[in-house]
Amino acid sequence: MRHALSSAVRTAGFTLIELMIVVGVIGLLGLIAYPSFQDVVRKSRRADAIAGLTQLQQLQERVRGQQPSYADSVALMPGPPTGLSPERYYVLAVNAASASGYSMTATASASSPQYADTKCRGLRVDMAGGTITYSSINAAGDVDTTNANGCWKR
Repeated sequence: MRHALSSAVRTAGFTLIELMIVVGVIGLLGLIAYPSFQDVVRKSRRADAIAGLTQLQQLQERVRGQQPSYADSVALMPGPPTGLSPERYYVLAVNAASASGYSMTATASASSPQYADTKCRGLRVDMAGGTITYSSINAAGDVDTTNANGCWKR
C-alpha cells in the first residue's frame, strides 16, 4: 500500500526539455519581430526630416519677405538655426536659392540611427514659382523625384 501512494505523487514543474522549447519559440519570435520593429521605428523617425525642412521653409519665407531673394544657407536665416532637425537625426542644408525659389535637403546624420535607412536616407524639398515638390534620396545619392518608393508620405 505504501508503494502505491508514493508512485502516485508527482512533483509539479517543468522539465528541461519543455523550458528549452519555450526559450526556442521566444527566440524565434524575437528574430522575426525585431527587424520589423526596427523598420517601423526608422519610418517614424522620417517625420523628423519633414519637421526640420518645414521649419526651414517658414524661415525662408521670413527672409524672402524682407529681402529680394531667399537665403542661400541655414546660417543666414533668422533665429538660432542649427542646421539639424528637431530630434537631431538629420542634417539640414540649403542647396540653392534665388529670388523665385530654393532647394533644401535633410540628410541622415552619420552618427544617427537613421543613417541605416539606405533606401530613404534623405529628403529634398524644391520650391520654384510657388510650387513645392518633395523627392527622396537613397544611400547612393540617387534622387527619386516621383517618390515612388513611398519614403516621405505626408
